[in-house]
Amino acid sequence: MKEVRNFHNNLFVKTFSDITNVKDFISGALPPEIVKNIDADSAYVEPTSFVEDSLSSHLSDLVIKLKARDKKRTVDLYLLFEHKSYMDEKILWQLLKYQYLMFEEDNNTKRKFRTIIPVVFYHGRGKWKVSASFSESINIPEYLKKYALNFEYILFDTKDFDLTIEDRFGKNAYLMSVLSLLKDNGRMNPEKLETIFRYFKRSGLVKEHENLIILMRYIYFTNQVEEKELVDIMKTELGEETEEIMPSLGNQILQKGRQEGIREGIKEGAFAKAIETCRNALMNGISSEMVAKITGLPLEKVLEIQKSLKIN
Repeated sequence: MKEVRNFHNNLFVKTFSDITNVKDFISGALPPEIVKNIDADSAYVEPTSFVEDSLSSHLSDLVIKLKARDKKRTVDLYLLFEHKSYMDEKILWQLLKYQYLMFEEDNNTKRKFRTIIPVVFYHGRGKWKVSASFSESINIPEYLKKYALNFEYILFDTKDFDLTIEDRFGKNAYLMSVLSLLKDNGRMNPEKLETIFRYFKRSGLVKEHENLIILMRYIYFTNQVEEKELVDIMKTELGEETEEIMPSLGNQILQKGRQEGIREGIKEGAFAKAIETCRNALMNGISSEMVAKITGLPLEKVLEIQKSLKIN
């Protein structure tokens, strides 16, 4: 069964496969000392043949190549994105393996080693607690650090994002909406839905039909919201413009989203059954990782249920 988290992954990949969104994101999310020295217009999505099978389920196959400059030279800079919806203590190991594979490709093709900056995109509910430094994560004594392998990643946590900082992201309405929805995934109550629909209208995103449908499907399938409630809020906040730009918008969105969900194996009642199976499996001592594979539930959801059952 396809896991529910594929909706998160698909939205992430769809968003950052568009180079305009990439440019606006790196301009707003990277440290100022990097932003001022890069040529955002040179950015493009790099093919990632280096991703090995054991890592292919992750999203570090998203690599952005661009030019960086100092006073003396131009540098080929690669941004290595890893997308996480839960805190993963193995993140530094994963990033190290990806960088090794990229360097190995450079060595095999006899070209200069590239400059790689890992970026962790996190939209989980809990606090991100993993050290950003590889050497610190393995507790290397201070006097040995300069001799030991080390790297750091840049963390972008959607919890630090809100719709009022749009100038930092090039006033890109679609990108801003994606960041907001990923931040509040699973927690879009009526008040938050009203806010996001007002933003759709104020920003002009309501006229971008394809993007709006993508966002609406994501809202519907990652939040416990009734179809009628969603459509009612949409009509209230978007008014007559809804009917003018796309007749029966709500029904079109929900129908297309439901068909997509069925194709991916997400059938009505399956989620509730998976939750029940998850609880029973955990109570019988099956590991959380195995339960996630058995039920198709995201690992973070399994860990959440495990915690509620007070099982270590």
